[in-house]
Amino acid sequence: MHNTEYGKPLTIQDNGIIFLRPSHPESRIVQPFLSQFSQLIKTPEGLHIYKLSSFSVWYALELGITITEITNFLAAFSQGEIPEKIIQLLGQWGERAGVLSMKSLSKRGPCLVSAKDELLEKLFPERKSEVFTCESGEALTVSSEERGELKRILMEEGYPVADHLGIDKGERLKFKFQEEINLRPYQTEAAEAFLRNNGGNGFIILPCGSGKTVTGLGIMEKVKEATLIIVPNETALRQWRRELLEKTTLTDKEVGIYTSERKEDKPVTITTYQMLTYRNPRTGKFPHFQLFYERNWGLVIYDEVHLLPAPLFRIVSNLQGKRRVGLTATFVREDGKERDIYSLVGPKKFEISMKELENNGWIAQPVCREIKVPFSEEQWENYLKLKKRERFRYASENERKLAVLEQLIKKHRNSQLLIIGQYIAQLRRIAEQFQLPLLTGQMKQAERDQLYTRFRHGEVQALVLSRVANLAVDLPDAQIAIQVSGTYGSRQEEAQRIGRLLRPKKDQEPVVFYSLVTPSTQEEDVASHRQLFMAEQGYIYEKEEWSQCSMLS
Repeated sequence: MHNTEYGKPLTIQDNGIIFLRPSHPESRIVQPFLSQFSQLIKTPEGLHIYKLSSFSVWYALELGITITEITNFLAAFSQGEIPEKIIQLLGQWGERAGVLSMKSLSKRGPCLVSAKDELLEKLFPERKSEVFTCESGEALTVSSEERGELKRILMEEGYPVADHLGIDKGERLKFKFQEEINLRPYQTEAAEAFLRNNGGNGFIILPCGSGKTVTGLGIMEKVKEATLIIVPNETALRQWRRELLEKTTLTDKEVGIYTSERKEDKPVTITTYQMLTYRNPRTGKFPHFQLFYERNWGLVIYDEVHLLPAPLFRIVSNLQGKRRVGLTATFVREDGKERDIYSLVGPKKFEISMKELENNGWIAQPVCREIKVPFSEEQWENYLKLKKRERFRYASENERKLAVLEQLIKKHRNSQLLIIGQYIAQLRRIAEQFQLPLLTGQMKQAERDQLYTRFRHGEVQALVLSRVANLAVDLPDAQIAIQVSGTYGSRQEEAQRIGRLLRPKKDQEPVVFYSLVTPSTQEEDVASHRQLFMAEQGYIYEKEEWSQCSMLS
């Protein structure tokens, strides 16, 4: 029952914009389902703003949600009538989701099949003479080489394609988990969801700290075929290798790494996006692309799939006959290329929220605090003299943040602490002032690994980290993170940095993520955008203004 004193929590416009009042008593009930079929785009004071799109609705349909359920939900929780235009759009998106498919027809082989007459002729007028009638409607013969590219083009045209052409068998790989290793229920569920109905492609969304790597191992264990694993950096590469050797019966002879220093071709091979996208400056070719064809891979895993580089899209397009799984904590790309990954890697197969994991004790409870650190009058004068593109960095490197940082370090002197930032000069100054080790991309991998190990063992209490630590760094004992500066509006980065804290803690104490922000500047505007991911997960940033008298209690 709705509380008449508050009205209803949603307001929907005919352009697909949906306003949610987070202060409404029913917002906690409404928000989880709303985020399943729409995307959070802004969080101004006292309001969450979502956007409906064909893309977001198709995601929901892949999860088994129906257009009727979406329509009934909006009708139940929205002020006033649902705009007729929205009802029409939802109906159109629902209809288009089931129109096109790829399947093998007897005597014809692989075909693009349309349940709607004359659609193929409209979409491919140059191939009109090739269209023929079949039992399911109309069809067009396609080659395996164009399978991926056609799906990408048709997605752009507003028609997602259901691919039923099947999956090629890969080279067999016998192994199992070590006896003491048990997957968590949601990790097993994610692996089963990926493989359901002979599934062979798609991506899985699991929050940082929830064990994406182990979920990937769970899929490998079920498929039992040669696997190529592509990761964002060498730290992640070594973490995957360590997990494979520690948690399964696979050995050194079966697990290889493909880097600039070691180019191993083994039944399980791990490499990086950077390695595969290296282009020879003389020939203009990508010499390491051949890794995709050196073995009969049965499974390709894209770790942090939201980072999939554009040069790999073409190769991904040619791998439609392989099982492909993308793992990520947040399926958001600032370049808007989610649509390409959807069509080339596959649709969303499984997702679980941070709140659900937190409530079951699988991840730590994060407390997010934004501390506003105002400029002095002199700083304001300097800021206003700068060109627009220079202001963000100046505000990010606000010198007064150092006083706040000093207080926070003292306050949490008994906790394992990470100080994270974007600008090396700022981080060097912090490391020197507080006598802390600094990790950057220039540091050799062996030195980084050594510092991470010392931190895990409690020999080092605090680390100063550049962007090198955003991805795939397993620091389970970290309790506090202080972000002194961030990338220009990257929602993934905020989620990844908070993820450094989310491994469950022995005492079940909440972990704290501080973000130091200069108010009334470009940095504050950008920070609100970075916080969208956490807001969508149902978390609120506690905001306070720092003063020199503040004890940050």
